[in-house]
Amino acid sequence: MTARTGVRFGARTAAIATPGSRAWQVSDRAEARLAAGDDVIVLTVGDVDVPTPAHILAAVQRSLAAGRTHYAPIVGEPALREAVAARTNHRYGTRYGSEQVVIFPGAQSALFSSIQCLAGPGEEVVVLEPFYATYEAVVAAAGAVPVAVSLRQGQAFGLDLAALERAVTPATRAVLLNTPNNPAGFVLGADEVGALARLCARLGLWLVCDEVYAEIAYARAHASPACEPAILDRLVLVDSLSKSHAMTGWRIGWAIGPPDLAAHLGRLAMASLFGSPTFIQDAAVAALTGPQDICAELRQLYRERSDALLHSLAGAPGLHIWAPQGGMFVLAEISATGLAADAFATRLLEEAGVAVVPGLAFGQSVADCIRLGLTQPAERLAEAGARIRRWLAAR
Repeated sequence: MTARTGVRFGARTAAIATPGSRAWQVSDRAEARLAAGDDVIVLTVGDVDVPTPAHILAAVQRSLAAGRTHYAPIVGEPALREAVAARTNHRYGTRYGSEQVVIFPGAQSALFSSIQCLAGPGEEVVVLEPFYATYEAVVAAAGAVPVAVSLRQGQAFGLDLAALERAVTPATRAVLLNTPNNPAGFVLGADEVGALARLCARLGLWLVCDEVYAEIAYARAHASPACEPAILDRLVLVDSLSKSHAMTGWRIGWAIGPPDLAAHLGRLAMASLFGSPTFIQDAAVAALTGPQDICAELRQLYRERSDALLHSLAGAPGLHIWAPQGGMFVLAEISATGLAADAFATRLLEEAGVAVVPGLAFGQSVADCIRLGLTQPAERLAEAGARIRRWLAAR
């Protein structure tokens, strides 16, 4: 594309052009081939391939029939804010009030808005790596600087508190954590999460915890910093119904934090969103207060799919695979193949018909990795693993 002479954009447009913004290029090519009728197995975007439960669909239909299509309160419908607070309090033994909950169109928007309220130009946000592909851009969009601290310790993942503390400077405002983790599937233990929370409290830092996979922890229990009283006045919990209730396309999530932060988030929501659709919020209330069978079903589903993919990939030359403890992804190191991750992903699509995401999108410490999504039935995942194994053996 030829640049237009004399056209200028804001300085932050360059800052948000991170490796994560290019994460889906292989995925886009794979989707185009799929649409053309090619036999491609797409393991890229983390879209839940399970239908939204019937009682949630019925709730949105009732809401639409009742004419609930007008503006909602900017910070969210009272019934939904109350349901979110009640669910969080039941899960963690906290005492959040509904006034501390702000509703957003998805966890991504809640995370973006939270960082906008916590950090600004010249300030820093420590981002625990590997991280979701949008995190660097979210921090950069606030004018702040993302500072990566790796959780990868050789062939394991764990929290190095000393390394984190060394990364903190007078400019540091917050730490951004994701557990259960996307892309690596590890789940930090309660001792690690509690120690991190206490460190942030001692250093006067905000802790932003992305918990969208909290309900999909199957090999190790999810631990939340909300269980550590010392951090509650500087803690932001970000969550949604996308992964837990098979509602990715509904775009409904929230942030929970101290009342003064919730007030700032509400003003930002007024400036950027002006509220979320009422009928979707009504469906979200039904999701949170109705049957919760879907959560257990999805936990079991991803455990079974993980087992199927790992079994199929067993013995694949050049791969080191981490068995996930939660979430809907598998991370594999491919450095022993001699290929860079971008080249690996490109050739795997072209020569074997399997689409994966190169690791650089998730941080430098996993640049030698690929991420595989558990977004296909177990039989299809087994076929993907067999294709990868045959392709590697034939190289």
